[in-house]
Amino acid sequence: CDWSSDVSSGVGAEIQFLRGLREKTVPEVKVLRNPVDASSIAIFIFRRPSFYNMVDLEQEVDGMSMIDMEGIITATEVTAHFSETGVPETIEAKYKMKSDEEWDRFIRFMERYAQSHGLSFVPSPTKILYDIFTSEAEEAALDPKEW
Repeated sequence: CDWSSDVSSGVGAEIQFLRGLREKTVPEVKVLRNPVDASSIAIFIFRRPSFYNMVDLEQEVDGMSMIDMEGIITATEVTAHFSETGVPETIEAKYKMKSDEEWDRFIRFMERYAQSHGLSFVPSPTKILYDIFTSEAEEAALDPKEW
């Protein structure tokens, strides 16, 4: 696969839903880690994702690629939400990690992504490990039993 991006030089990180199309919308990201084992989940919420402005709405998205100098991490659980009139409103992607190695790799990607987009990790006062970038997500959607 040729996932063209600007990150091959070792600078930055980006997200793509479709090959070669960098997503410009910065997501809200929630990261949870199970204290008992190495399982973790990152939930990305993109409000009004930009790639929909550049493609046919019928084009299917089957994953989210997180691309940096180390390579590609793929989240395959992606759900699009549309308004009643068919306008794309949000995309939610979940990346599940089952080992310390996957966790470490994900955190390295997120550090690069945050740095290249002028963002930062914010420790959360809730059971969520990190609120990355923004906001208040519905905690019910972040129940580890649903992973």
